[in-house]
Amino acid sequence: TGSVTTALHADTIKQKSGEGGKTPGGKASKHAPSSLPDLGPAEIATRFWIDRRLAALPAWPWRKVHVEFHNSRYVPRIGERFNADEFGDRLLEAHTTCASVFAKDMFGYSYYPSACGPIHPALSFDLLGAQVAALRKRKITVFAYYMTTWNPELAEQRPEWLVLDRQRTSSLPKFDETFGCSQKRGSCITASLCLAHEDFVKGELAHLKELVSRYDLDGVWIDGSGPPMECYCSECLRLLREKGLDPLDRRVQYDHKVALHSSFLQRIHQVVKEARPGCLVGPQNEGSYGFGDRTPFMDWTDLEGLFTDMTWYGYYYCPTVIRYARGFGLPTYGLTTRFKGFWGDFGGLKLPAQLHAELATIVANGARCDIGDQMHPNGRLDPAVYHVIGEVYRRIEQLEPYLEHAVPVTEAALLTSGLPLESPCTETNFGWVKLLTESRVQFDIVEPTAEWERYALLILPDELAVDEATASRLSAFVARGGAVVVTHKAGLLAGTDRTWLEPHGLHFAQMSPFKPAYFVPQDKLAGEIPTYEYALYEGASQWRAESPAVTLALLGEPLFQRSPEHYTSHEQTPFDHTTSYAALARSNRVGLFAFPLGQSYYNQGYWIYRQAFQKVLRDLLPARLIQSDAPLSTELTLTHQAARPDIGRKMRYLVHIVNFSPVRRTPRHPDFYEDPIPITNLTVRVNLPLVVSSARAVAAGADLPVRRAPGGGVEVLVPRVPIHEVVSFEAS
Repeated sequence: TGSVTTALHADTIKQKSGEGGKTPGGKASKHAPSSLPDLGPAEIATRFWIDRRLAALPAWPWRKVHVEFHNSRYVPRIGERFNADEFGDRLLEAHTTCASVFAKDMFGYSYYPSACGPIHPALSFDLLGAQVAALRKRKITVFAYYMTTWNPELAEQRPEWLVLDRQRTSSLPKFDETFGCSQKRGSCITASLCLAHEDFVKGELAHLKELVSRYDLDGVWIDGSGPPMECYCSECLRLLREKGLDPLDRRVQYDHKVALHSSFLQRIHQVVKEARPGCLVGPQNEGSYGFGDRTPFMDWTDLEGLFTDMTWYGYYYCPTVIRYARGFGLPTYGLTTRFKGFWGDFGGLKLPAQLHAELATIVANGARCDIGDQMHPNGRLDPAVYHVIGEVYRRIEQLEPYLEHAVPVTEAALLTSGLPLESPCTETNFGWVKLLTESRVQFDIVEPTAEWERYALLILPDELAVDEATASRLSAFVARGGAVVVTHKAGLLAGTDRTWLEPHGLHFAQMSPFKPAYFVPQDKLAGEIPTYEYALYEGASQWRAESPAVTLALLGEPLFQRSPEHYTSHEQTPFDHTTSYAALARSNRVGLFAFPLGQSYYNQGYWIYRQAFQKVLRDLLPARLIQSDAPLSTELTLTHQAARPDIGRKMRYLVHIVNFSPVRRTPRHPDFYEDPIPITNLTVRVNLPLVVSSARAVAAGADLPVRRAPGGGVEVLVPRVPIHEVVSFEAS
């Protein structure tokens, strides 16, 4: 299903003398620059992963618009200004190749004549049918939006179907609350219905069958299928008690809801395929743990990650969930919106530069583009909105030959785990995504059950539960030359104080009683800065390092733990003494951080944590796929396109450069990328022995001179990156 490169594979890399008598590594351009900055020592990367399943996927649309349409009973007029030709032309002029239109909304209203549920009382015609016809006429792929479990109209008729929490409180809004998602509270009030009620589920399946049987749809976009993970309605209580299970046990509840969700997806998939075999099924936001168990019931998924919504998402959500979900061989879309903030932010509109930056990181991480909109109740798509969408999709269209079947190339994996349907988008993982991106590491996010032996480097984050089987695999991985970075509790066997690192000379004592503790480098991690004791703000664990392990930093302790009984000054108690415990150690191919590095970097962003990680990284992974002198704020990713002689395409490696250059913000609003400061004259090195015939800055439309790097790779000088550039290294 994929390709591991340990001995470099001949179809993508030339190690020996090449065609036409080229020397090993191939020729550099005769116009190669002679004054590129020195990026430091480099070795050729020989162990990395290219998932061939993604290259074999059929072509999918790259430029999708997700048009939502949610209207309560209080909206008096629906679609009075709708014009099918204007609707279709506006999407076409915005360079859109796929659109989701609306069958049933979050209030339970249908927008076509349905026998299975209420039509919006203010709608007088078949709006969905007119939209589908307009898109079909323009050869735009058409998906239909269908909300499942959010239905306040049905909840009022069948209140016994509502999800109930442990206090027997339903999800209906209180009398002084409004329906929907509250940004201020960070919570949703959604009249959620429980999937344990068979009559409800059968009603939804009948509705979907009616929908896909009646309309010529390419796919259905399923929303709301993910259930709350506890429900104490009468049916859930009955079903669990009949099985002899305790419905008050939270894990019993959790497993029950996971099973209901999986069954619901399976039944939706079966009904849709029976009604219209070619119709695709795309449950929204399925990028949660256990994804592999659910992929048989879906054809793609949209991964919602609204960059400027800091309550639910933020800038690290989308790259995190994409790096996880892309590992299961399905097409994925990164879904953002045109809104300034959250869904339904009428009057909120991003500038093209902002959306350009968001789409850049989506495609750089290997996903397709989806921009969310919500049509006005009057039925018109706003010209201003589609002007902005058109500006950014015009750029994506120009890049598409370099995106289609371009597969991420990765050398490392962040090994992370959770219960099924729990999200990989945690603060700890966000911290790691930030740290690894800034360190130019090309990485995936995988679960312990994945085939992670294919990578050169594994990262074990702060709270990873390592069982005996995983520990055994890790030991074998290291013995075969793999490298592992272990942080904090990941060095312990799950549920114990025993460590699996004993053979490496690393011995666990206990958790440090001090928070913060102190990090005392024994090496020059801070350059010219004299010795200093750096705060470990999130606490630490106590480890002893013995041969063959080497201590790189010692654990320091304060005079006392700050408390109401013992305190001084404004914040933590200052450093008092160094202990014999290691705060940072390395044992051949194993690096140990005796503190929660991911959570610490997320919370603090402290530069010394990055310096310490990059020191260990240089020792454990000297052969890195990419090097660059681009600033820390820049995201660089590497993808690979196989040769396609039928369309005249040679094999090529592609480096995406995303320039995140925000304007200064206040604490009340997120970063906005509206007036980017271009990066100029940055060097990009690919540490592969490529036989390069040409290099090109694709967005700029400029050929780039190539220089052979000292270690055998290739490097170029990129003159300018305003927001997003793709550098193509094309093989001879």
